[in-house]
Amino acid sequence: LVFTGGTSVATLKAGFISAFSIIFISELGDKTFFIAALLAMRRGRTLVFTGATAALALMTIVSVAVGTIFQQVPTALTDTQLPIGQWAGALMLVYFGIRNIKDALDATPAEVSEGKEATGELADAEAMYSKAQVDVTEKSTWGILAESFTLIFMAEWGDRSMLATIALGVAQNPVAVATGAVAGHALATLIAVLGGSFLSKYISERFVGLLGGGLFLVFAVLTVLVGF
Repeated sequence: LVFTGGTSVATLKAGFISAFSIIFISELGDKTFFIAALLAMRRGRTLVFTGATAALALMTIVSVAVGTIFQQVPTALTDTQLPIGQWAGALMLVYFGIRNIKDALDATPAEVSEGKEATGELADAEAMYSKAQVDVTEKSTWGILAESFTLIFMAEWGDRSMLATIALGVAQNPVAVATGAVAGHALATLIAVLGGSFLSKYISERFVGLLGGGLFLVFAVLTVLVGF
């Protein structure tokens, strides 16, 4: 089965699954995950989830758009039918995969300890949360939505998952990537607002980093295979 424009069901599935898997795993134990958990304890789950998911959805659309532009540039400049943009995206996925694995392996025991003092992404989230003075201010419904949206958007800007989404946008079908990434963000955020404070004591950043890096490499290979 092929949709208009030559996009097959297999390609759409590959884009959705790769984006959902990578983003969901990357977001567990990420700074935005912990910020959403902290906000939910203070502001309420529903409003924080809504504001955070809206911010992540907007960031995803921007990232996929950037990736799609990069995907078109090599082909336009070289006037070739070869999927150069797709291969470039696969190389980006390989880079992020190796980087994630290296960062996880290089982390010190203190940075990967569980149930102890805040370190790594959790420490960054707590610092950002404290700077926003969430605990000393009261806000209306729209104020909470705006606060959640702003904090999550700022935390996500330039983050690992944003760059990963750009790479996926280069390598895969943009609609499938956007849909899968938003779904991954939404599920991770839902987990954060429901029980992120509890899970933060047990999430190992090293394990998440290794798993995420492995997924990057796997989907880089699949991206190249789909291109043939």
